[in-house]
Amino acid sequence: RHMKNVIILHGIAGSPILNWYQFVAKEAREKGYTTYIPQLPSSDKPDLELTYKFITEKFLFDKETLLIGHSSGASLALGILQKLPDAIVIKMTILVSGFIDPNLTPKLHTYIPRSDYDNLFPKAWDWEKIRRTSGDFIIFYSPSDPFVQPRHFETMREKLHGKLIFIPDALHFSVTSGGERFREFPELVEYL
Repeated sequence: RHMKNVIILHGIAGSPILNWYQFVAKEAREKGYTTYIPQLPSSDKPDLELTYKFITEKFLFDKETLLIGHSSGASLALGILQKLPDAIVIKMTILVSGFIDPNLTPKLHTYIPRSDYDNLFPKAWDWEKIRRTSGDFIIFYSPSDPFVQPRHFETMREKLHGKLIFIPDALHFSVTSGGERFREFPELVEYL
């Protein structure tokens, strides 16, 4: 029997209690999902290999799974899809302020060096494999994001045939970038 489940991956130096993660998890539970927001290993320097091992030991991916990633958590979500066995296809992936390489805005790199992302990405992206491993891709982006340039979202949309959702003043969809209103994320809940 397949369970409807949701996994939410936080961003760099993040935790399960930040931002809109608990809000989305609560809304998902009300819709009958089992939810999982793990504290990721090595969160100060996100590591795809470590995270993949950690997540797949604890969590089952199947056709009822929704994978949600925020910031470097979205980059991890893509890496996980690339690494999952070919037989697994999940229902949907939601990427919020994600990025595909360590070259972010100068503003971000004033306090997070590029080298903190050395182990975040696969050696090369296999977009075809990633696309095969998830049903729909929903990509949230704000033109006011102070950290992530538009090219990241444009590439994801093109390679994944994803649906791009612009939210004008959402910055980095985080409390630190935009204040307490980012404890909630009703636009995302619509896709659960």
